[in-house]
Amino acid sequence: MRNGVTTARLIILSLLLAAPGVAAVTFVSPLPGAQAVGVIPIEVTTDATSVDRVEIAIDGVLAGVARKPPYRVMHDFGTSLAPHEITARVFANGYRTTESASVRTAGITVSDSMTVDLVEVPMRVRSSRPLRTNDLRVVENKVEQEVREVRAGRDAARFVFIVDRSLSMGDGKLDAALRAIDEETKLLRAGDRAEIVLFNHNVSAPRPIAPGERVESLLGSIATSGGTSLRDALASVASRERTYAIVITDGGDRNSDLDEEEALRRISSTKTVVDAIVLGGTSRFLDRAAKNTGGETVRANSGTIDRELRRILLDINSRYTLVYQSRGNAGGWRAIAIRPRRRGIEVMNARKGYFAE
Repeated sequence: MRNGVTTARLIILSLLLAAPGVAAVTFVSPLPGAQAVGVIPIEVTTDATSVDRVEIAIDGVLAGVARKPPYRVMHDFGTSLAPHEITARVFANGYRTTESASVRTAGITVSDSMTVDLVEVPMRVRSSRPLRTNDLRVVENKVEQEVREVRAGRDAARFVFIVDRSLSMGDGKLDAALRAIDEETKLLRAGDRAEIVLFNHNVSAPRPIAPGERVESLLGSIATSGGTSLRDALASVASRERTYAIVITDGGDRNSDLDEEEALRRISSTKTVVDAIVLGGTSRFLDRAAKNTGGETVRANSGTIDRELRRILLDINSRYTLVYQSRGNAGGWRAIAIRPRRRGIEVMNARKGYFAE
């Protein structure tokens, strides 16, 4: 009998030694105890090899499937106050092995004071590998925020070319600006919309530019004349949708009704990114607008407008978009600071803040 027991123990030990190791499944987002509101990424990592699929279930209901890293699905939790049980099941080795992990999010009581604004931050980043949500740290008015998503590339957007037609844009500068727009709008992507706004002391309504349509045929002959309402023109295109406002001007402003601070407030409280090409002069207003919104101001002349516009559009096409949920701050100006959490990442340019009501 003793020999029988010993033999059984040896068999069990052999089976244990032969069994494959248990793979780890770890949640990247959300973390245990976090609050889940609105659209957020659900992401896990695993050291399992030959992963077939990762299933994400929320409160026992399948929410999505990921088949390759990063193992991530997006889910809209809406405005529910309830906690949630989130489970990730990893199938590997031809579905022969299954591992799982779960996290529980925190419920929100009706007495909680919180802001659920989702803030999108366009940015340019150099990185040795694709960015993940835990690669970047976001601080808004000295309060650390939760990064929900980092998207490579950009979604379809509205592009508005705001062109100065005042008297000082003579000597071929206006013609060069319109030719550059004709040529470089070819860089826009499927789903993008292009519009043009002309301004002198008056500001025209945005005119849509159809794909392949030339500005000259759309507008006809345009003569330079009058004064300059730069601040009014830029503020007129601010929008709640993602808008890239590209200004071409010699930088002066003598006729705007809006002062600098009010114009900046209107621009910086929206999803508008300002880039500007300034011919010959300078513009403190455009420098501030670009810095606030994550764009840039460049200097050019009639012969280099096309080159600078092309560079701006190529830069926009190569950006990341970071999404975070703003919490813990009152209305007014909210300054944004984005810093890398690891080596090999350099944040080249990003939106510096926005106005919240």
